[in-house]
Amino acid sequence: MNPILTNASQLKQIIEQEVQVMQSLSLLLSEEQQVLVNNESEKLELITPNKNQLLTQIVELEKSRSHAMNQLGLPNDAKGMQALFSGDADAKALQSLWQTLIQISSTAQEQNKTNGLLINRQINKNQATLSILQSGNNHQAGSMYGADGQSKIKASAARGIVAG
Repeated sequence: MNPILTNASQLKQIIEQEVQVMQSLSLLLSEEQQVLVNNESEKLELITPNKNQLLTQIVELEKSRSHAMNQLGLPNDAKGMQALFSGDADAKALQSLWQTLIQISSTAQEQNKTNGLLINRQINKNQATLSILQSGNNHQAGSMYGADGQSKIKASAARGIVAG
């Protein structure tokens, strides 16, 4: 069997797997975006491990693709892929698959950027709220809450509530 054809076939399988994993990541990023928009932070605990697992798979598949490209004597970049398209009998199918991967990757990148902006917005809101709660009314000396999150306002049996 021709090793070039075997490596090209292996490369096609790797790219097919990359497309599948990247589609899964894109769907998960859409779900994450909805969770962020709806401020359902408890659901992020379920999404994050799945996202990390998919990202690990993507890295491993990229390494496999790089190895297969190197075995074909091609660089693992756009020029290498173009050279592969021009020399492969199944060039149309492989090129279409590659374009699909590029499109899905671009979409996932934009989704991830949007999610990052949503996360930063929520962090800023939380920080502003925390600052208000820690500073008290009109920035009086002392604050309502300490670093441990516990109220600094203490109830006194004789005088009601006392700040201090």
